[in-house]
Amino acid sequence: MNTLLRSGWRSAAIAAVLAIAGACASPPRAAEGRELVAITNVTVIDVVAGVGHPGMTVVADHARILSVEAGGPAPYGARRIDGAGRFLIPGLWDMHVHHQGTGAESLPIYLANGVVGTRDMGSDADFILPLRDQLARGEVLGPRIVAAGPMLDRAPEGWPWRISVSTATEGTAAVAALADRGVDFIKVHDHTPREAYFAIAAEARRQGLPFAGHVPGRVTIAEAAEAGQASIEHLANNRVFTHCGDDCAAAYAQLATRGVWQTPTIAFFQRLPDLLSGQAPPDADYASPALLRLLEENARAANLSPEVQTLLQAQSRQALVAMAEMRNAGIGFLAGCDALTPGFCLHEELEWMTRTGMTPAEALRTATLNPALFLGRQDREGAIAVGRRPDMVMLDADPLEDIRNTRRIAAVITDGRVWDREALDRMLGDARARFTSEDQ
Repeated sequence: MNTLLRSGWRSAAIAAVLAIAGACASPPRAAEGRELVAITNVTVIDVVAGVGHPGMTVVADHARILSVEAGGPAPYGARRIDGAGRFLIPGLWDMHVHHQGTGAESLPIYLANGVVGTRDMGSDADFILPLRDQLARGEVLGPRIVAAGPMLDRAPEGWPWRISVSTATEGTAAVAALADRGVDFIKVHDHTPREAYFAIAAEARRQGLPFAGHVPGRVTIAEAAEAGQASIEHLANNRVFTHCGDDCAAAYAQLATRGVWQTPTIAFFQRLPDLLSGQAPPDADYASPALLRLLEENARAANLSPEVQTLLQAQSRQALVAMAEMRNAGIGFLAGCDALTPGFCLHEELEWMTRTGMTPAEALRTATLNPALFLGRQDREGAIAVGRRPDMVMLDADPLEDIRNTRRIAAVITDGRVWDREALDRMLGDARARFTSEDQ
């Protein structure tokens, strides 16, 4: 997060919010058995065109979608799923998570909410990289992960998931070391020194790695765009709209031209005053004990005054207006949650997207097509089409009529496995029982 307030509260509160400490239990093991699947008579949601195609048959194996045809037959031996009256969307992505904070034991909750992929924006390399690889091999039940590993900056002592860099030389060395570890991208943050920032950008480019995160205090928006920063996080608290001054239109145009995406984490900032005032997050029954304890500690550390609460709420409202202006300028958006209850929060984020003026189709793209475009995977993911990954979510109601219908999940299909509503409820029930037991 970037500057919320120009006061001493900022460092303590932001450090507390980001100090989502350590994963606990081992992740659940993946289910065995993949099969050929045929979903018949379903309405396929075309996220590119923003329309639904009724009466379709979609056939997929564990690796890819094999056919999408109007009234097509189900192949012999395929598991046939009746999609009559239902709607099929691509699997969802949460593009701002911290898995080390929510814990490996939370991974099935993502899947139970239709989230098949995540972008981890900061975790220790020894935690996140083995977990990413286990998920990729199908050894663990949960979403696929794109991971940065630790953030590169010079934050105050005690801030988690970081490699401290003070100079250009240290920035270059840190990127090279993370590249050797096999990270997918590089993350910068508020306290990344100016000299280190540009060295990080240059070395990331040399290593063929994207870099993303916050715009540090001593780097301008224009410089970040020119340096090639791929995305900027946390709209209500980032310098794109809080520091563009009287010429925000020019800043927005430059970001659009350079293809710099925004991950606004709207729901998180809308909830932040309540969270830092001691209220439990939504869907708290599915929040890990570690996350709940962290939020309680954050609330005690923040000790928000009414004035600070009012300011946070005002910034969140202003960010919604700024989002509409950015969208009109052609800036792309990615759906992401940060430190809220995994899986559930993404549906809330999509609802907030529509409150900025997006259509339900546009909001749905922020968690499907847009992540695929951002990651350079648009030929493999992000839509229901022949040759794409078999990541699909079947809904009981049309998300193009009301984005809240993404919550009405009938089944999740990925990698040749089908989790129907009964199986998804079991996942959620197991998590709730485990978290309740661990919290006692």
